[in-house]
Amino acid sequence: MDSKTASLDIVNEPMVARPLTSYNDAMMMIHTMHLSREDKKRVAHRLTVEVTAPHLSKTFDRIEHLSTLQKNWAGEGSLPISHRVLNNVRQVLLISDDKDWENWFIVPDINATLTLQSKASDGTISIGADEFSYYAEKGGRKYRASHLPFTPEAFLQTMHTIE
Repeated sequence: MDSKTASLDIVNEPMVARPLTSYNDAMMMIHTMHLSREDKKRVAHRLTVEVTAPHLSKTFDRIEHLSTLQKNWAGEGSLPISHRVLNNVRQVLLISDDKDWENWFIVPDINATLTLQSKASDGTISIGADEFSYYAEKGGRKYRASHLPFTPEAFLQTMHTIE
């Protein structure tokens, strides 16, 4: 076998699957794809999040799905989710760890807002364009507040408190 044939055999061998554990791993995996540099960065970031932060990934996907709801999505009078509300949740996601979303599920409300429901407790957090409210019973104690000014940090702290 000549050297030209040998090099073709190496190219035709299947790639060995390696675990994807970082952004750099993702960039190495996609470097041969015919994409722009910016698209490669987006794909690498997305792959990294999907593999290393599955709860964040699912929540990002849920937010994207909820952004497609149209007027009357749940019957006459239901409103699409407000862009400001969706952006508020995205801001929280950007400062969150994967484990922060492990026990939460996002439910749309017919009044253009969202509610987070805890899978670990009976806690709920409602998020609007400018403020949020919460309620939970935990260890025989009730936690509740209404019309709190929205900041991503305060919202995330509330998630931790009532989970």
